[in-house]
Amino acid sequence: MLEVKEVKDLISVVTPVFNGEYFLRNAYLCLRAQTMTDWEWVVVNDGSTDKTADIMRELAASDKRIKCFEQKNSGAAKLPRDRAVVESSGNLILPLDADDKISPDYLETMLARMHETGAEIVYPKMVFVDLITDMVITTLPAPHVDTSRVYNGRELVRETVPEWSIGCNGGLYRRQNWINLSYPDRKEPIWMYSDEVDERIYLLNAKKVVFSSAVYTYLNHPQSVTRSISPKLFHPLQTNMELLSLVEQAFGRDSEEYARTQQRLFHSWRSLTALYVSNYRQLAGAEDLIVRNLRKTFKTVNPSKLSIGERLKFLNLCSFQLLTALLALKYSPRFLAEKTKRKIAPKAYLWNTVRKRSENKMRLELLPAYMLPNSSDGYTTCTVCVHNGNLKGGGLVDRLRGIVSTYMTCRQMGDRPFKILFTFPFQLSDYLAPNTYNWMPADNEITFDKKLTHITVCDTPFDSPKVRERQRKLMESEVEASAGKQQHVYTNALYCYDGGFAAAFHELFKPSDRLKRDLQAIVNDIGGDYVTVSARFCNLLDDFNEEVYNEPLHKVEQDKLICHCIKQITDIHHQYPNHRVVVCSDSPKMQQAAKAAADFVYCIEGVVSHIGNDEPQTDYEYYEKTFLDFFIISRAQAVFLLQGPGMLRSGFPYAAALVGGRQCEVKEFSIT
Repeated sequence: MLEVKEVKDLISVVTPVFNGEYFLRNAYLCLRAQTMTDWEWVVVNDGSTDKTADIMRELAASDKRIKCFEQKNSGAAKLPRDRAVVESSGNLILPLDADDKISPDYLETMLARMHETGAEIVYPKMVFVDLITDMVITTLPAPHVDTSRVYNGRELVRETVPEWSIGCNGGLYRRQNWINLSYPDRKEPIWMYSDEVDERIYLLNAKKVVFSSAVYTYLNHPQSVTRSISPKLFHPLQTNMELLSLVEQAFGRDSEEYARTQQRLFHSWRSLTALYVSNYRQLAGAEDLIVRNLRKTFKTVNPSKLSIGERLKFLNLCSFQLLTALLALKYSPRFLAEKTKRKIAPKAYLWNTVRKRSENKMRLELLPAYMLPNSSDGYTTCTVCVHNGNLKGGGLVDRLRGIVSTYMTCRQMGDRPFKILFTFPFQLSDYLAPNTYNWMPADNEITFDKKLTHITVCDTPFDSPKVRERQRKLMESEVEASAGKQQHVYTNALYCYDGGFAAAFHELFKPSDRLKRDLQAIVNDIGGDYVTVSARFCNLLDDFNEEVYNEPLHKVEQDKLICHCIKQITDIHHQYPNHRVVVCSDSPKMQQAAKAAADFVYCIEGVVSHIGNDEPQTDYEYYEKTFLDFFIISRAQAVFLLQGPGMLRSGFPYAAALVGGRQCEVKEFSIT
C-alpha cells in the first residue's frame, strides 16, 4: 500500500494529456469558473509533440493551483492519469480529460453529494456531444437507473454490463482507495479502454456509490481515436476479455453478471469484425494481429449465455471463418475477393494488389504538394529522392535503401544528376554529409510545379529476388520517362542490396562533423574490439509505441523473453570472449537488463526513436542515437540480430552490416 499525505476536502483534478494544445486553456477556464475554489489541477503531459508543454507552463505560472509533470509517451491514458494521482495532494480525486467540459457548480455539487451520503464514489450525469454538430449523442446513466439511490458498488457492475461502457471520467473518488486499487501487481498490459476494467474493480470494492446532478460533457472531436481507423479501435477485444475474467472471479459462471458480460463480449466481437472487414485496407500493418485477437475472442464466447435469436442468427457460433465471410458479404464483398487472391497466390496478391493500392494512396496524399503555386527559379532536370513530409515515410533504413537504389539507377543510366531533399522529420545533412558525390540541392533548385515534375512512387510490399528485379526495371523506365523534367522519387526500394550497396552508400555519405566526433567518443568508451547484437521488440515489452506490429506481452512473458535474449547475448560473448557486446535495441528495458546482467555489455545512451512513427523533434540528440547505432554496427567485428517469438526481423542491422562489408547473422530462438 502506498502511503500518502493528503489535504482534507481538497479536490485534485487529474488530467492526462497528449497533444492537447487546442483544449488545455478551455479545460482551465472550466476550473477557474468553479463556484468551489479549493481545488488543484494536476496535469501530466504524456509525451506531447505539439505546444502542450508550453501551454502547461504558461498556465502553471498564472495559477498556483496548477501542477505540471511530463513523461515519455505511454500510448494510453491510464498511466499518466495514475501518475497525476500520485503527484496530487488532495484526499479526493476527480479525473477530467483536457478536451471535456464541466458545469460551473460541478465540484461543489459532487462534493456535497459525497458528504451527504458518505459515498466512496460519486458519478455525474454524462452527456456525450459531437463537437462538429453540437448534437447530444447519448447520456449516462440510462433513464431506468434510479440516481437518487445509494448503491452498493457490486450492484452497479450488473448495471454496467453489457451496454454501459463506464469509465472514470468525471467521477469523484477517495484518493487512498484509488491508489490502493490502481497499483496491484497486474500481469496484463495497459490496453486502451482498460480503465473500464479498473472502474469495475473500484465498484467491486466500494460499499457506497451514488450519482449527482452535476453535468460532465464528453466531446467527440475529429482528433478523437473513436473517429479514426487504427489498430487501437480493436483494443476493446482485450479489455472485454479482462472484464470477463474479472466478472467470473467476482460473481461466478452461473451469475447474471457473467451472462451479461458474455453478451458484451459477443457483440463487441461482432461489431469489431464488421469494422475490420469494412476497413481492412487501412489496417494492413496490423491485420494478422487483429485477426488473431478476433479469433481468440470468438473462441471465448459461450453460446449458452446468448439469446436464442443471437445463436440462430450467427449459426450458434460454429465457424469463425464462415461468420467472418457472412459479415464480409454484408459490409465489404471486396474483402472476400482479396482474401481469396491472397490465399491462392500470396506473392502476386502483395505485388499486384497491396503494392498498387499503397502506391495509389501515396499519390493521392502527394497531390496537394503539387497543386500549390511554386517557384521554378533555379529549376534543373535531375532525379530527387524526396523526404520532406509530403508522405509519412518509413524508418531510416527504409529511406536510405530507397535513396541508394535510386542513385545507383541514375549512375547506370548516363549519370543522370541526383539530389536528396531530406528535411523531414530532420535535416539529413545534420547527420550525414556528402562524401565523394554532392547530393545537396542548391537554393531554389527543387520545384514542385506540377508541369515541371515527374512523380515516381515505388513501394516495397515484401522482399524477394523477383520483387527487386521488378523494382529495378520500374525505376529504369521511370528515369527514362522523366527526361526533360525533374523526377521526384518516393521509394523504399531495396534492389541496391543485390550488389554495390556499400560502395554507393560511401560515395553518397559520410558522418557529419558532429556525428563523427560523437562516434569516436563511443568507440573510445568501448575501448577495443566489439560485436553488436540487435533486438527489435516494437510493443512486446510495452516501452516502445509502435502498434502496427504487435501488442505488449504480459509482464511474466516480458521477463521470460528478456531472459532468453540475455542468454543469447551471453552465448555470443562466449564466441568472442575478448570482445565487448554492444546491444542495440528499441527497448530501454532490454538495454537496462542486459547491462545489469553482464559487465561485458555496452549500450549507447540516448533516445530510442523511429523516424517513421515519431512526430518531428527539434533536438539534435533526439535522432542521433539512431545514426550512432547504425555506424557502430557497421564498424563491428561481427553483427547479430536476435529473432525470438514475436520479435521483428529488422533490416536495420542488415543494412549497417553491409555498409561495413559484413553480413548480419540472425540468431533465432524459441521459448519453452
